[in-house]
Amino acid sequence: MKQSGWKMGMIALLLTSAVGCSSAQSPEQATTQQNQTSEQPSQNTSTQAASSEQAAPSVSIDEKKAEELLAQFQNQTPTKVVTISVAITEILHELGIAPIGVPTTSSKLPAALDSVPRIGTSHQPDLEQIAKLQPEFVLGPSSIKDSVDKKLKPAGTPTAYLPVDSLDELKLSTVVLGRLFKQEAKAEQLLSKIAEQEKSIIETTKGKPTPKVLFLFGSTEALMVMSDQTFAGSIAHNLGAVNVATDTLKQTQTYAPLNMESIVAANPDVILLVAHGDPNAVAKKFEEDVKKNGAWEKMNAFKNGKMQSLDFSTFGTASIVNAPAAYQQLAEILYK
Repeated sequence: MKQSGWKMGMIALLLTSAVGCSSAQSPEQATTQQNQTSEQPSQNTSTQAASSEQAAPSVSIDEKKAEELLAQFQNQTPTKVVTISVAITEILHELGIAPIGVPTTSSKLPAALDSVPRIGTSHQPDLEQIAKLQPEFVLGPSSIKDSVDKKLKPAGTPTAYLPVDSLDELKLSTVVLGRLFKQEAKAEQLLSKIAEQEKSIIETTKGKPTPKVLFLFGSTEALMVMSDQTFAGSIAHNLGAVNVATDTLKQTQTYAPLNMESIVAANPDVILLVAHGDPNAVAKKFEEDVKKNGAWEKMNAFKNGKMQSLDFSTFGTASIVNAPAAYQQLAEILYK
């Protein structure tokens, strides 16, 4: 029972930071991209047609998983959707799809959505407002499907869920939504651009020593260790860094409780905080806990002055539009 209570507390903290109380989700800078395929010479028409029938060849996705996600919509292309996820809202915007309801959040959503009704957070949806909008589907993150269904299913609200924790999951969901809304070309354009930026930044890290990194997420009340399945963790993995949570501690959970003895044993070269709240206060609290453990002088990250807080506006919430900036920032931190 004690462990169950802890898990519920951690889930509540994550929901609060990711949807409702995140005060630093980066401003939406991207605008709806134009379908450049239609501008190509007419002799490429057959190539364009073939391309539009496929999902984003710039990325490799799990086709079986994509089919499972699309099956939620029963071969229908919805015209009225509500989203309770900032990440999904951003993807829809990039594809030129306007939801009729978006999450209530302190994160800055695209200006084009300023007049769109807010429908509450994922952990506290406004059932009355959602019912008033009469959406064909409410789109939410797969990671909290069970908790959201408990609130929406009794009201008969149709739901569908997409994975959006890691960068690979964001890419998969972009492909799926591109197919669902017949916007494959825009999905391909977005993912191709990201792929080019990824390749360029990854090239700058080749041949350099591989750092061992520890990612921590949370506040002064509680910190969790982030695996490769998180947004920051997945990007660090793609950059070639070793995430001690996954590699050394063999963590299978996306977020796991902080165990100081294990962290000391893993001895990361770099410790990076994704702080919900005052990052300086979180860093200070963690340093105090390490000192109490008597391990301050033993850890490479502290000896080399390689502990710092990440920009919450970039890393606080998984974001397809923030991926290039996240790559750049992590590359500079991990390999400078």
